[in-house]
Amino acid sequence: MTLSARNQAIVDHLLEARRSNQPWPAPFDETPSTEDAYAIQAAVGEALGWFPEGAKAWKVGGKGPISAAALPEVLQSPAAWATTGPDEVVIEAELALRLARTPTGPQDVAACIGTVCVSIEIVGTRLVGGLTAPPAWKLCDQGLHAGLVIGAEQPFAPYAAYTLEDWARQPCQLLVNGQLVKETKGTHPTGDPLSGMPGLTEHAARYTGGLRAGDLVTTGAWIIEKVRPGDKVEVRFEGFGKAVVQLSS
Repeated sequence: MTLSARNQAIVDHLLEARRSNQPWPAPFDETPSTEDAYAIQAAVGEALGWFPEGAKAWKVGGKGPISAAALPEVLQSPAAWATTGPDEVVIEAELALRLARTPTGPQDVAACIGTVCVSIEIVGTRLVGGLTAPPAWKLCDQGLHAGLVIGAEQPFAPYAAYTLEDWARQPCQLLVNGQLVKETKGTHPTGDPLSGMPGLTEHAARYTGGLRAGDLVTTGAWIIEKVRPGDKVEVRFEGFGKAVVQLSS
């Protein structure tokens, strides 16, 4: 992969921020293009050796144009996660889908879903002010991804015919240290967790060779909440199970 000098400098800054645990004050007034952001994202993953056999997990979200990032290691619930400082940690409660077969294209991807599970994304940024950064800078920074914990997988077939009305009735709960702190219903950002799958199929085909059987895809946050190092975080989706992560400093 050949990068421009500017893009390579951004990659180098992001890698140093990861190594030092010191966020980089990126020049947000000099916003990369979406194409540049994805090239930077891929170069960071390559430098860290994340995807020797290609990406096997993804995040997709947003209400507008596709926003995607290939994800490194996925942890099985119950899991432990070491935070990098004393500050608050942002977590997202999501559902994740695993493909049972390789899609032939965007029109086919929904039929390829084999299993579903509850997931907890741990948000992390290598940028000063990254949580409020322009979208392209968030893409450069792996979509602000730090870690992913997934619960037990179950067949997706019983939910394949879910309508928007069904998803609107879907409850989601967040418990911290055993206490219920948030309960929502139908709060996926687009109303349909499958809505980003066709766009991701096109994105992956363009940038990484395509989605494949066995790939895992997180589908957008139902709950976004700040927690603290030392907290035990549990996410429950009625009918879908739960995921648990113990945060430590």
